[in-house]
Amino acid sequence: RGSQPQRRRVCERERRDMERRRRRRGRPAGSGVGGGSGGEAARGIACRGRRSRAPPVAEKGSGLQPQRKMPLQSTTPRSRSRTGAPPPPRPRRCQPTAPMLAFNVKTTEPVPVEERLRRHVDTSRFPSGHAFLKDLQGWREKMRSQRFGTNGAEAVRDGQLRYYALATHAEHHFRTVDLKNEAKVVFRWYDTFSTRRFVDQPDWAFERASVLFNVAGALSYLATSQERGDPEQIKLACRYFQEASGVINELRKIASSASWLSFTPDMTDDFLEALSCIMLAQAQKCFYEKAVADGRSHAIVAKLAAECAALYQDAGLKLKAPLLQEAISSEWLAVVDWNRALFDGVQNYYAATALGEAGEYGACVSRLTHAVNRTAEAVNMCQRHSAALQKQFRDAHALAKDAHAKAKKDNDSIYFDRVPPYATLPKLPRHALVKPLRPEGLDVPPPEAPPSPEKPDIIGAAAAFGAASLDGTPPPPSFDEASSAGVEDLVAMGFSKEAASAALAQCKGSVQEAAALLVDS
Repeated sequence: RGSQPQRRRVCERERRDMERRRRRRGRPAGSGVGGGSGGEAARGIACRGRRSRAPPVAEKGSGLQPQRKMPLQSTTPRSRSRTGAPPPPRPRRCQPTAPMLAFNVKTTEPVPVEERLRRHVDTSRFPSGHAFLKDLQGWREKMRSQRFGTNGAEAVRDGQLRYYALATHAEHHFRTVDLKNEAKVVFRWYDTFSTRRFVDQPDWAFERASVLFNVAGALSYLATSQERGDPEQIKLACRYFQEASGVINELRKIASSASWLSFTPDMTDDFLEALSCIMLAQAQKCFYEKAVADGRSHAIVAKLAAECAALYQDAGLKLKAPLLQEAISSEWLAVVDWNRALFDGVQNYYAATALGEAGEYGACVSRLTHAVNRTAEAVNMCQRHSAALQKQFRDAHALAKDAHAKAKKDNDSIYFDRVPPYATLPKLPRHALVKPLRPEGLDVPPPEAPPSPEKPDIIGAAAAFGAASLDGTPPPPSFDEASSAGVEDLVAMGFSKEAASAALAQCKGSVQEAAALLVDS
């Protein structure tokens, strides 16, 4: 029988066994989130750079079996009437508000532009040159010291655009000046991710391109600062992301036609193309989130999610370059991968509804299976980050898994439709609602034109010569009138009309010379 402590331990063990059996009946094995079809630990995961408590010991049937792929099982009871064939369950809406990316401004070294370009100002052609240089120097220093935390993203954007306009005018006014050898003006800009890397270039185009990078960074920061739960602010976020993409495209145009050959990783064409794609993907995601919040049809939401998945897929492929893998922040690469997997699953989650309503139950199950697997991959990839971030991905996975369990149960017990492999299913249609937008600040007005010297008005003088004078004196006769009068004078002298005309033509209209010529002949 044992002692009292032993009996107490036996009773406690029996009570735990009974509780475990009760939980097993209410929640089948494999209900946790994991790779493939479930099985990832739901608690005790590491969060952003520090270790959390050790996960609880996995118990049989508890679903706490990390990194183990477990078969999907239905969470609905087996007993169900087979008298009819009810339509497949309509999946609930999932709205993953996964994190969005913004990038910081580039930094630069001070350059005494005013001091070194003062002697190259031609006041005859550019009278306000010295005032312009002072304005240029002041705005460059202001631009160089602006930060999101101290000045705000909107002030940073406006300051960068103001200096961009001045640098564009400076490129025109000092286009004949050799910045490297004559003016000794060299611009140094650092990489925004790896601040130890920099590039020096004596080129106004390089200066303008670097400033445009900062403009795009300010727009991305403005977009991520919006509260996407508010209908008006999510529209602003969408517009800012599209404007950031448009600024990046303008930057790519400048860099593609530039004379310099050295680039920091953040200024390479591969990264700029990927960055523009990411901004468009995040703008498209704003439309997706608004469509979900407004209760749009699942067919429309599926098309919007498909475009998000495609844009993140393109960005992820462009970021696979070895140079970018080494230089770009690992968090950036990770967030792109999370969203790529998430929206690949979400698009199939919504598309499965239309298939079920059309009677294609096997294809519906196949797409939901893929949705469960892809959302689970997204959960696994973000398991070391904040719990709030994980919840968004876990909720999407839970909804997809619940819809899959119900659809699979109905198909196995009622419809008996063949489930095709996912690879044989057609690609889902996409609906893009975003494009790069050009902000108004990029349209720089033309620079000040130099004063032109006064020129004689030849046309006006000729017109005045042919017009009557102000004192009433008639204008001189025309050439035809003078020739006719000369012929008449020569005929009156006794010469024939033909000989008079020929003599006048030979003497260029001079009656006196023509008469002398006729007399000599």
